[in-house]
Amino acid sequence: MPPTCAVCPASLHDGRELTEFALVYFQGNFTYPVGWVGHPPNAVWFCTDHAPLAEGLTGLPAGEALEEIRQRMARS
Repeated sequence: MPPTCAVCPASLHDGRELTEFALVYFQGNFTYPVGWVGHPPNAVWFCTDHAPLAEGLTGLPAGEALEEIRQRMARS
């Protein structure tokens, strides 16, 4: 899955470099079959501007963490 920020529309498609993104792993205990390939459901891309918003939230499932980030942004 190519990087697209979970907070803003930043992506590789708008000319950004891969180094301008961070893949953040939230809580998740998943067992994958041998040979499984894909994007883990607990891994979420953020642009480097928004990656700090995930700090302190990696102990939550991704959906809960993203909801908390949305609520924080709405309050600011």
